[in-house]
Amino acid sequence: MPSSGAVSLVAAPPAPTVIIRQPEPVRPYTGQTSYKSYKEYFERICLCNEWKSPTECARHLLVAMDGAATDAVRGLKAEKDTNLALIWEALSRRFGHVDEPERAMRRFDVRRQQDGETLTLSEQNLRILHREAWPQTDIKSPEADSLLRRKFVDGIADIELQKYLRIHAANDDFAKTVSKARQFVDANELSRTAKKPAIRSSPSVNYQTIVDAVSEVLDQRDSNRTAEVNMVQNANCAASDNRNRKASPRQGSPAPSNSSAGSASS
Repeated sequence: MPSSGAVSLVAAPPAPTVIIRQPEPVRPYTGQTSYKSYKEYFERICLCNEWKSPTECARHLLVAMDGAATDAVRGLKAEKDTNLALIWEALSRRFGHVDEPERAMRRFDVRRQQDGETLTLSEQNLRILHREAWPQTDIKSPEADSLLRRKFVDGIADIELQKYLRIHAANDDFAKTVSKARQFVDANELSRTAKKPAIRSSPSVNYQTIVDAVSEVLDQRDSNRTAEVNMVQNANCAASDNRNRKASPRQGSPAPSNSSAGSASS
């Protein structure tokens, strides 16, 4: 029989792990930027925060309105699933354009690489304009890919890069053409960097010593120059004195006075 003093130990169950998930905050919309860009941003926030119902998304969207956007959605509520589409429609009327596809087409036709704009950003802007101009077209279709590639090459600011792509990327798609363009730019950057001489400075250089040495050299030079000037001036003075002595008449005995001449005649 077990002794009465034995104590049985029972392992306690582990404490439950509580994970508190913080939702991503929604950036407010004031109407000063494109409502389409904000719509794409808001749809990503809804996926991240797992807001699945249109009514829930509409509630958060109304809370995010600020400034002029608040006036645009005034009177709208988030009680039905259809309210989300009504909110986006109100923002489109207030901050969009009536002929947005045609406007995007015109911008796409005249699109060129801007000053300071990288090739990556130029490619991205072309894709955005194409999506706005032809929203129903598959951007991966051969027609869209060919149009994007042609506009990308024609809009490049570097003429040499244009010539290179027309020769070496004539049969490539849009993505491969962009890749070759970036490789060309990177190769040029490396070649320019390799031509620059490397200037290295020692971290242990005492610049005060260099300044003192230069000052000493300059002081010695000024002293030598002053001595040379004094020497030249002394030499000039001596030469002038010699010339003056040579030019003056030699003085003899004084001429006899009239009284002396009269006594001599008598």
